[in-house]
Amino acid sequence: MSYSAMAHALAGYVEGHLECFDIRSMSACFGFSEIYLRELFQKSMDMPIMQYYRRRKLMVSASWLLYSDRRIIDIALESGFSSHEAYTRAFRKCFGMSPSQFRLVRPPIGGRQLEAGVFGLERIASEEKRSDGLMMEQNEKSTVLYGIRRVEHGAYGSDTMFPICVKAVSEYLGDDVSYAYIMAATGAAFRLVWNEETWDLSNVDIYHAYRESNDIYLYGAKALGREYSFLGRDEHTTKAEFTAYIKAAVAKGYPVIALGIIGPPEPCIVAGYEDSGDVVMGWNFFQNDSEFASSVRTADNGYFLCDTWWENTDTQAVMQFGAVNGERAQPKDIVRMAAGIMEARKESSYAKGIRAYDAWKEMLLDEKWFENNAAYDGLFEKLLVQNDAMVCIQDGRKWGAKFFEEISAECGEQGGSNMC
Repeated sequence: MSYSAMAHALAGYVEGHLECFDIRSMSACFGFSEIYLRELFQKSMDMPIMQYYRRRKLMVSASWLLYSDRRIIDIALESGFSSHEAYTRAFRKCFGMSPSQFRLVRPPIGGRQLEAGVFGLERIASEEKRSDGLMMEQNEKSTVLYGIRRVEHGAYGSDTMFPICVKAVSEYLGDDVSYAYIMAATGAAFRLVWNEETWDLSNVDIYHAYRESNDIYLYGAKALGREYSFLGRDEHTTKAEFTAYIKAAVAKGYPVIALGIIGPPEPCIVAGYEDSGDVVMGWNFFQNDSEFASSVRTADNGYFLCDTWWENTDTQAVMQFGAVNGERAQPKDIVRMAAGIMEARKESSYAKGIRAYDAWKEMLLDEKWFENNAAYDGLFEKLLVQNDAMVCIQDGRKWGAKFFEEISAECGEQGGSNMC
């Protein structure tokens, strides 16, 4: 292995083992002595490996300070420090301010290149957020973006998959926006759809919110004020096209939101690739589901590793939120959009907006759907549809209310503004 390749591999190993790093285990993994690896790392990264590791842990903890409401003492202990005082001393040495000051000032943290093909969390400047030229050297065989928050049911206190992915990506890119804002700006907070012809498990699918189904994804990019690109799959699309798209985005330091990869065509995050793109990795809501993930491996940092992603015909699209190109969606624009989403209307067999409530009620009261001696599986499917609709309403309206609370407080602080 060449010197540069070894430097890349060592940095990648540390990033992938931030929660369980051990120099002895690294030595066994690489097949070199601890002394040799320490010397090699010192020459490559210009600091001792354990100092580098502690700094990387502090950087992750800084992200927690910004994007979670965890107590500082809990963050300190989870970061491996014995006390609040020890954590504060180390944090101040690294960042020039205390953890509480950092949380108040909120300097941006986001993904930056650490070595060729290895990205991790670092402090970033505003001009870096606007640029798509962060890549110094592309690694054709593997590139990994470390530090992206895990996406799963219940993340951020929500169950709506696309906004969860957008929020995780926004944090990684250094965009300091609330989850309530993302739920509102994508339209997810205001959606309700009901298929008037059948008990349809896709009622809750977020792409039903707009007249053009893919608009929901565009609004995710607009919520962050970032460039947007989308590649869908049809009978003529090739794996090579998808692979090239993923590699190009990740090479610039941008996570990819994909539909599918593992299991159904639901949103997930592709955070990197191996074997020139034959293997993709990241976070997926179904990566631990035995029904869909029997051939999926798990990296040490928790990312899935999947080499059957293209064979999964439910892998339907990939999209990228790129460089900053404008202002984020403003409250007045979001309110107009919400009014359009909640407008009573019918599109195809779907009742949408306010009309969906009546369609839902009428179907519940129609006895033809609940005949005596009906098959159990049919009744159970109806129960799932009913429960999904209730979760959709609860999750959406909760965050919609939270969004209006946030803008009300902001307008109050500003004494009223054009934005409000």
